[in-house]
Amino acid sequence: MGHRTTKTNHKVKVHKTVSCRIDFFYYAFRNVLLVSIPLLVISTFILGFSVSHSSAIGSTFGSDNLAITISSSCTLSSVVNVPHNAEVYNGNYLGDIGKTTITTLCNDGNGYSVYAVGYSNNEEGNNKLINPERPEYSIDTGLNTSGLTSAWAMKLNNIPDDPSPTPPTIESDYNNAYGLVPSYWTKVASRASGTTDMAQGSSFTTTYAVYASSSQYAGTYQGQVKYLLTHPAYPPAFRYMQDVANWQNEIPNPGDTLLATDARDNKEYWVTRLADGHIWMTQNLDFDIKANTTLNSNTTDLNVAYDSSTGQYAEYSDGYTESNNIIYWQPASSATTIDFTGTTATGWQNSDTAPYSASKIDSTETGHASLGNYYNWTAAIASNNSSSLMQDTLSDISKNPKNSICPKGWRLPTISNQSEIAAGSSNEFRRLNYLYNGDSATDNTGLVTSPLWFIQSGYISDNTLGSYNASGFYWSSTISYDKAYILYFSGRNNRVEPNYNNYGKYFGWSIRCLARTED
Repeated sequence: MGHRTTKTNHKVKVHKTVSCRIDFFYYAFRNVLLVSIPLLVISTFILGFSVSHSSAIGSTFGSDNLAITISSSCTLSSVVNVPHNAEVYNGNYLGDIGKTTITTLCNDGNGYSVYAVGYSNNEEGNNKLINPERPEYSIDTGLNTSGLTSAWAMKLNNIPDDPSPTPPTIESDYNNAYGLVPSYWTKVASRASGTTDMAQGSSFTTTYAVYASSSQYAGTYQGQVKYLLTHPAYPPAFRYMQDVANWQNEIPNPGDTLLATDARDNKEYWVTRLADGHIWMTQNLDFDIKANTTLNSNTTDLNVAYDSSTGQYAEYSDGYTESNNIIYWQPASSATTIDFTGTTATGWQNSDTAPYSASKIDSTETGHASLGNYYNWTAAIASNNSSSLMQDTLSDISKNPKNSICPKGWRLPTISNQSEIAAGSSNEFRRLNYLYNGDSATDNTGLVTSPLWFIQSGYISDNTLGSYNASGFYWSSTISYDKAYILYFSGRNNRVEPNYNNYGKYFGWSIRCLARTED
């Protein structure tokens, strides 16, 4: 596979004009070309011949070999046609900022694809415009053209009068329309065949748009987008959790396992198709929740529907907004992930009115044995306040929260009163216990070994890590009044409870997500 990358750097400067008390943006983009080693496709032919002689002493044979190399030259280059500079007054939207022509060329006739990802601060996946002096006022990517939230977006256009043979196909999200700056490698253009005319290649243009809300803080904002050419047209050699629907067929059988990457923070997880037909994470979720860091439904399991009668998203979804069919969740200002060592998690609050998580940073366990993070239930369902959820949904899991802190395309397990013997049972923890542990209530061997690898990671409460290496506690989305149902198992007393509900929502438990592809 051949890879070519190019970056576009973006700088936004917001000035506060004292004389007229109007803030405006100065928006600048600069393109820098990075070229990697060209792809070499090597084809070898071996030709042999023999010569025979009529001789009393026998025959003599000889051979000759021929090897040839066919090189493929693929390039991705950029030229700034119109500088990406503009002024945007607060409360205004401005599109078609500047223009850069990106030209792709491959000489061997094979197809290729172009991918893009946010690259602000030289951090792959960072799709914000960042104010270095006031990072809390950074601008998320979005399609807003009005309202209280600033946003920026990108657009690709084929060149109408491009003389090159057959320009690339632009993906629909970016084809003459503004789309989100991706937080993980996303295909934006492709060609089914190469451009054999080495003098021309094929070209498309990139432009950007910005909306400056009336309350945006004045200052300089910087951001980048990086583009990648893959040849042939295979995707980059990684799998994102968020794209599970695209690679689920790579693990069709129970026990099939692969590594996938969470696009939100680039952490890797082992995932396995289990005997219940679902694809499960076989590591604990390790995603940090932070205040003032907005999550959206492109990367996080945010699915709640808007209730037009109340003008709200749900009773548990304080902090949610919606724009252009994308749902956003802003964690409460008190939201935090507490890093701790030993058994003291200073700063943890036993609360169901704010999201909390905690990470034991002195743990050396990796892979399936990784502890991951601990989450209270409010954080587990991606909420800022779960205290109003005071019903029992064991008999009707349709009333469970629809959101979770899992990656997009994944969700929390459900616990129900359905029999674990039934195929496709929504009593999902008990179903796994039945399939892998003989439905044992007195032995957890089948839970803590391959292929499930549940961890006795303990819990967080009152600033303290308890039952570490002794018991395991895993959240479900099923409600039990002021509690929620969990999988609980203990190595100390050989106890397994796949639908336990004797602890409050404020405890910090572990999370295992499963893919929505089989829902």
